[in-house]
Amino acid sequence: MRVLMVSHACAEPINRGKLKALTRRPSLEISLLVPRLWKEGARTLVTDPGDGEGFPLYAGAVLFPGRVTGHVYRSGLMQAIKSVRPDIIHLEEEPWSLAAAQLLVLLPWYRPRPKLVLFSFENMDLELPFFRRRIERKSIAVAEEIIAGGETVRDRLLLRGASPGRITVIPQFGLDADLFHPPGEGGRSEEFTVGFIGRHVHEKGIDVLIRALVDLKGNWKAILVGDGPRRAEMEALARSLNLSGRIEFPGWVDHFEIPGLLRKMNVLVLPTRSVERWKEQFGHVLIEAMSSGVVPVGSTSGEIPNVIGKEGFVFPENDSLSLANILAELQENPELRRRISISARERARTEFGWEVIAERTHAVYERAFAAKSAGAGRAAP
Repeated sequence: MRVLMVSHACAEPINRGKLKALTRRPSLEISLLVPRLWKEGARTLVTDPGDGEGFPLYAGAVLFPGRVTGHVYRSGLMQAIKSVRPDIIHLEEEPWSLAAAQLLVLLPWYRPRPKLVLFSFENMDLELPFFRRRIERKSIAVAEEIIAGGETVRDRLLLRGASPGRITVIPQFGLDADLFHPPGEGGRSEEFTVGFIGRHVHEKGIDVLIRALVDLKGNWKAILVGDGPRRAEMEALARSLNLSGRIEFPGWVDHFEIPGLLRKMNVLVLPTRSVERWKEQFGHVLIEAMSSGVVPVGSTSGEIPNVIGKEGFVFPENDSLSLANILAELQENPELRRRISISARERARTEFGWEVIAERTHAVYERAFAAKSAGAGRAAP
């Protein structure tokens, strides 16, 4: 079975763990197409084609690099389809994206037509422009299978008319449980340590966490990792609350430094607040924390409660008092932290490891391929 994945997110090499795991399935021939140049915030990612990671890697020129749903391929897409001759195209772009529209135009020209596996990460029922709604309706109608990045994404797809039997919930990205692991015996400080890792922006709710820390007693500290337009404001808030000596702001760190930082923490807090056009779509740092034996605590925003499950604590958005009570309970009860640490680590390993996600993705491919063998296509409206 030949599969071509098209994904701007995989222009970032650390996001390719799923493909590396999929290459270990002998029945699959996996290839990847990414933008040759992609802008990720202040960073510019440049990809050279090749096969040094165990699978053919194609890189195409795109118009509007950095626009997640607004980019199209100027070159590379048709060439990749001709070279791979895929049975399945796995599009990791939103169903209403211009990349999806481009693919819908191309697919009918190929015989036999590759089957389409869609991926969606949007979990808000946004009011899309008319032409975007048309793209989405057609994408959903044509796709043999749809992968939702979370339960809240699945709910949105159902509202948009997708058939429940064609939707499978699988996180887009997993983790390496051998990289994200707890420290050895006695590896964590006796000092109760609360952490945050993410962008310093309004929607991440860092101010809620800082205000919750005011009520903690005894021996504790906090490490608020990341950078962004509100970092200076958060540092000023900590000073105004006389917490600057207890809270560290190490700034932006490389992804490969995160495992070591997590091993210093007892608790990882994701205090996200929903805003008009966004709520938390997954919260990948939560599963990294769980795999590291860190207790996850998060707000009720978006997918956070589903990611944490029973292996942590959830508090209402913007409720610093509720968060303060949770942190106080965890500070005072090391045995509770120990129990959650063990169960969280096990769940991260068995539900979010790259191999697990690859296996579930492989099953989606097999269903799409079976529909192809049976001639069970779907006509677009």
